[in-house]
Amino acid sequence: MKQSTRYTVIVALIVALGGFLMGFDASVISGVVGFIEVEFELTKIQVGWSVSSLALTATFAMMLAGPLSDRIGRRPVLKIAAVLFGLSAVASAFAPNFLLLVVARMVGGLGVGAALIIAPMYIAEMAPAAMRGRMVSFNQLNIVIGISAAFFSNYLILTLGQTDVAWVETLRLGEWGWRWMLGIETLPAVLYLFALLFVPESPRWLAMQGRDDEARDVLNRVSDARQAELDLQAVKDSLEAEKKLGRVSIAALFQPSLKLVLTIGISVGILQQITGINSVFFYSPMIFEQSGIG
Repeated sequence: MKQSTRYTVIVALIVALGGFLMGFDASVISGVVGFIEVEFELTKIQVGWSVSSLALTATFAMMLAGPLSDRIGRRPVLKIAAVLFGLSAVASAFAPNFLLLVVARMVGGLGVGAALIIAPMYIAEMAPAAMRGRMVSFNQLNIVIGISAAFFSNYLILTLGQTDVAWVETLRLGEWGWRWMLGIETLPAVLYLFALLFVPESPRWLAMQGRDDEARDVLNRVSDARQAELDLQAVKDSLEAEKKLGRVSIAALFQPSLKLVLTIGISVGILQQITGINSVFFYSPMIFEQSGIG
């Protein structure tokens, strides 16, 4: 593997940790709802709020993350997301009541929304065209890995909490099991923040700011000098074309040339949601228990 290829893969894997945190944060609540329902004496509506509050703020974060990253950069937004993930994990673990737990989850939702938008954007802007599809897929793969890790982490904590091992009793995994489930996310969040210190800014964003020399330096790390120059020129041409085009209204999305693509994209998103897969992610332990399986 060439050094430039290796560097690109490493950077993509680091940034794609945002996908892991997104998947973990969204699914870890599945092992928690049964415990907080009893401890905080929640109604069914409150249980629903404890689960869906993350998605609510993630929606707003997704709308704001793009413009914010254009203003301050892709990497700073990812760092902010990492901090939000960590704060949410700690605050959720120590939440003394239902209200503060929901607030903590909503903070995590801001990180989820930002990471969901900016991580694949950064990878796409960083990776050479020949590798772009594979590199961006790391983020989606990490979302699935994060979802799986949350289920296994919850299971491990629950299983250990039922033992009488000395260190388990010291950590009070049995009594504070659900708090450990939520708090364990602090570890990958801190790792993500630390790892982001070693990745460069997006070359496209640097070019947007007129920092061509810095953009060229970044592109030289992921490809040879000749290709880096071609890629930089392509980015500058694209930015110039966008500038000439100016502001585009939403009505432009419904032009005949885009109608089919827009319809397919929206339909896929709707079909994915109405399958009910998210309900399984969020409530699977309760579903299995009520069906007599678990």
